Amino acid sequence: MKSINVVVTSAGGIVAQGIIKSLKYHNKHARHKSYEYNILATDISYEAAGLYRVHKFSIVQKPTAKEYLRSVIDLCNKNKIQVLFIGSDEELPVLCNNKNYIEDNTGAVVITSPPHIIELCRDKYKTNEMLQKNNLNSIPSCLYDEIEGFLKDYKFPLVVKPREGFGSKLFQIVNSMDELEFAIKAINQIGWKPMVQKYLRGDGNEYTTGLTLSKDKNQIMSTITLKKILKHGQTYKAFIDNYPKVTSICNKIARKLKTFGPLNIQSRIDIDDNQVKIIEINPRFSASGPMRTVAGVNEPDIMVRNVLLKENVKIEDHKSLACFRYWNETYVDLKKYE
Repeated sequence: MKSINVVVTSAGGIVAQGIIKSLKYHNKHARHKSYEYNILATDISYEAAGLYRVHKFSIVQKPTAKEYLRSVIDLCNKNKIQVLFIGSDEELPVLCNNKNYIEDNTGAVVITSPPHIIELCRDKYKTNEMLQKNNLNSIPSCLYDEIEGFLKDYKFPLVVKPREGFGSKLFQIVNSMDELEFAIKAINQIGWKPMVQKYLRGDGNEYTTGLTLSKDKNQIMSTITLKKILKHGQTYKAFIDNYPKVTSICNKIARKLKTFGPLNIQSRIDIDDNQVKIIEINPRFSASGPMRTVAGVNEPDIMVRNVLLKENVKIEDHKSLACFRYWNETYVDLKKYE
């Protein structure tokens, strides 16, 4: 059987581990398969659990290191890597900006959106401005210096969060001006920029939608939506079903962006007007990817079929499932680890 050599970066993170789970799910469960994945993982630390759940691993420098890019290229060439999956937000900018350089010097395909899409989506305020400009269900927002006027239309509680960042870091719901100013100060202290948004009530109305877009024509190959329950910023319970109201707006956004690769859109129903409002857009695979895979939408595999096998993929349907997450462990012989 044909082997496809892939590398997944940042194997200690939940996004990378989701990609690995999806690739291994194909190897074990795909029907009538003509290929299997030979998975290499990377991380900066031997303590990354994902390293011990793949065929082979390599330790690399931090993405800020001068040698990082060269080490990725050498690793791809040494292992004849055909597809590179980015497993963390930290590595996304450097690998995205050097996508063509990596591909020209290795032959591997880097699965990532273009740099201008990464730049737009990493700034949540600019993302919201784009949504507002195109009538795509934005959330009322402002910068701190506009707060006086904003408070005339929107009352506490409000949301304060960084324009950059990920994993709900420094996301706060504030109930007074004192709390708002404290949250603003906390974000400024680490060198990030704050923004303020209307608080969308109703914790049971949050969704995550995954899409894959084809390389040549930016066609939507798959769309799947989960209604999710969060814990510490991550989905730990989810209900996969048909949510046409949510899916419809997410498809519109994807077509507007005209991008390539995986897209992950977070949304919530605004109970004040019963409309879907977009919280953020992440141009990468999602940590909830394995749930989507089991439901019949294996997003990493879809991308490989498109970019490497040149298939025109179109996934029209998926299973309806309830998903409940739990802790699991990876064990390594201590003497081998040391």
